[in-house]
Amino acid sequence: MATTAGDVLLAYLDQQLDELRRHAPGVLAHQPEAVHQMRVAARRLRSLLASGAPLFEDDAAKPLRDELRWLSALLGAARDPAVVRERLEFLLAGEPEPLRGMAGPVSERIGEDLGAAAEEGFEAAVAALGGGRYAGLLAALERYLADPPLTARAAEAPARRLRKLVAKDKRRLRRRAAGLPGKDADDGGARDAGLHEIRKAAKRLRYSAELAASLPKRTGKKHAGKKRRRTAKRTAKSARKIQQLLGLHQDSVVARQRLAELSRRARDSGGNAFTYGRLHAKEEALAAAAERDFLDFWNSSSRPALGGLRTKQPPR
Repeated sequence: MATTAGDVLLAYLDQQLDELRRHAPGVLAHQPEAVHQMRVAARRLRSLLASGAPLFEDDAAKPLRDELRWLSALLGAARDPAVVRERLEFLLAGEPEPLRGMAGPVSERIGEDLGAAAEEGFEAAVAALGGGRYAGLLAALERYLADPPLTARAAEAPARRLRKLVAKDKRRLRRRAAGLPGKDADDGGARDAGLHEIRKAAKRLRYSAELAASLPKRTGKKHAGKKRRRTAKRTAKSARKIQQLLGLHQDSVVARQRLAELSRRARDSGGNAFTYGRLHAKEEALAAAAERDFLDFWNSSSRPALGGLRTKQPPR
């Protein structure tokens, strides 16, 4: 039974390492869902190593976090093009009938371009999983979890210490929100980047709150423990909602970047870029809607759920 905060965190990290291993065969078999799940495990490992840094000596986990960032980016290159392709094909299907003929070549180019990008990403992931860098990462994680450089804080009671970790991640999220650039900043580029940072902070908070919510009832006084778990669950739920809303926004940012590149290629080859422009405008509208939904959520239900930490509201 886990009796300290360090025990709880290490047990969770060990579970995620098992998940990493479990989904690797699916990635090697070019299964998109396996890519997604393996990437989630890598992100959870990296996020909890960051949130749990006070429990480890001298930021000893930083090299592991750097390698997990590499693995997550690698898996993202195999999955993200398919997500963008599905998104753009859905928008193309909604084009008016007179424009669908014009969109035909566009659909083909989008399919070819993003299909090739996804295949290239899969091949890179497959090669990496069979290579020395990935094997080294697994070995390093195993060594770290078998003999972790724990601090005195890791010996504290789980409920108390994990509550502090969650509170720290809440403050981090609020700082990101308070520092969000205005809409006129850098033609929107800085604001898009700021919203992405808020999303990443929300994801980190979600994972630490989910860990706190997973503590068994016997880790604290009966009524106090029940209240703490309920609070942690609400926090995780709110953070997940922010992550989802701003995930839609970030998907649009990536899709617009791809559309801009496809449009440039079409113009350079003497083709028609009109449909790409229409899709870009639709993506801008979707991004604006996702941002509004985030701001509405943040300024209403998310603030009390994230717990009484005062900060100015994100600029509209």
